[in-house]
Amino acid sequence: MNFIEKNRNVEPHDESILFLYLQDANGVPVSNKKIKIYAGPPPTGEPPYFVDDDPDNPNRRTDAGGKFQFIVANGAPAQRLDFFVRVMGSDGNPESAPIQFPFPAGQARWLIVTLGQEGAPATGDGGAAPNAPAIPDLNVDSRLAQELRVMVNALAPTPGTRYWKLISAQYQNPDESGGGVNIVCFVQDENGNPMPGTRVTLRTSAGDTATQITDERGHADHPMGAGSSFAPDRDERGPLTVFVEGLPSDDVNGMGLPLRRHVQYILMWRRVTAQDQATPTPQPQPQPQPQPQPPPQPSGMIRGRISNATAGARLVLRSPVRTLDALVASDGLYSFTNVPVGTYTLELAGVGVVNPALNVVANQATVFDYPPVTSAPAKKVLKHYLLFGPGTQPGTMTNLILALDYIVHFAPVVGFSIDEALNAERVTIVGGASAVSVQDEQRLRDGGGVVARLQAPDSYALENLFQQLLASGSPFLS
Repeated sequence: MNFIEKNRNVEPHDESILFLYLQDANGVPVSNKKIKIYAGPPPTGEPPYFVDDDPDNPNRRTDAGGKFQFIVANGAPAQRLDFFVRVMGSDGNPESAPIQFPFPAGQARWLIVTLGQEGAPATGDGGAAPNAPAIPDLNVDSRLAQELRVMVNALAPTPGTRYWKLISAQYQNPDESGGGVNIVCFVQDENGNPMPGTRVTLRTSAGDTATQITDERGHADHPMGAGSSFAPDRDERGPLTVFVEGLPSDDVNGMGLPLRRHVQYILMWRRVTAQDQATPTPQPQPQPQPQPQPPPQPSGMIRGRISNATAGARLVLRSPVRTLDALVASDGLYSFTNVPVGTYTLELAGVGVVNPALNVVANQATVFDYPPVTSAPAKKVLKHYLLFGPGTQPGTMTNLILALDYIVHFAPVVGFSIDEALNAERVTIVGGASAVSVQDEQRLRDGGGVVARLQAPDSYALENLFQQLLASGSPFLS
């Protein structure tokens, strides 16, 4: 197969990194694909002054999400650098033209390029995907409008227009959010596949904007701060609006933290092509006799945490007469609201039935966690775990470099995984809440570990903090 460029984004950051996302004709990530990277003069990079196409280097292949990344510089390059990437076949022949990633002198940036199989529609090209499934109707949590005055601005594009359609908007109140304070966003292509490398933008009522790039799961989070607080009981609306870039987009507006309480919003968009809605010729109908309105059907809710599922995993709540859907959030939480009273089975995509009999009681919340919550083991496997933020996050690589002397001297287990850190007696977090959230820190404490956090206002102060610990002879803060 041959791959061509479908989409390109440039984002200013503290580090200079190139990202390549590889997809097949249906938008499905292509994993374990060999990548050749080299640097040289534009426009073709020939003759190169740097080449890396080692077939045995696992870091020169796309990962399970079809992503390849390469750190060009820990900051802005001192002089212009032009890197080139080619996709290579198993026979050693190239399957793409050279893809240029320019990094100007003095400008730190992320360059994010999506390559698709030749013949697949490009983002925003206006064409409909062949055999795309029917466009789903919007599934919106009624509490958004009723309790918070959060509104969906749905577009009415002309037929044939490609746009981002909001297909789901859910709400997690303080009892359901697990302490999270994010606007959790998912972006899909026409076939419901995740779309990595897509820009999701948050705009405040003051006109300020912030943009996040979706990962290989098509997922991005926008954290909400105290400045987004509002009072719904005084008819105030939240200051935050979120939409997807690159095409016309439905948006969700009026979001924020009601009275500074910890809540989350879970939004999902799908790239669709507007259809022509044929208007049937009205036929005269007999006037129906007025019927008494039936009383509202009693309902309850189901909520909980799926701790071993990826963000966006599909949950199906099923009974003999109805089927309901929900998505697992990035922190594992889920909820079904306004569920008619009865007994249901709960199914998790890729696993099957995880509870054969969930009883919904009127005006009550049924809580179910999977796997069932168990007490932490009496003895931890690891003594000390040095926990960093995600490897793709700006600043993580810098923090890791600053900690090298500390790591060599005290020999902690080093990693980036909350689940791994749960197996340690003591955990030292490097970085602020943007690296490891307060919720995850509390999760480590609840797991029985002794947790400390090393954070400083800048890299110089963090380096001094590590040197102080080395001088004290103890890896732990006193």
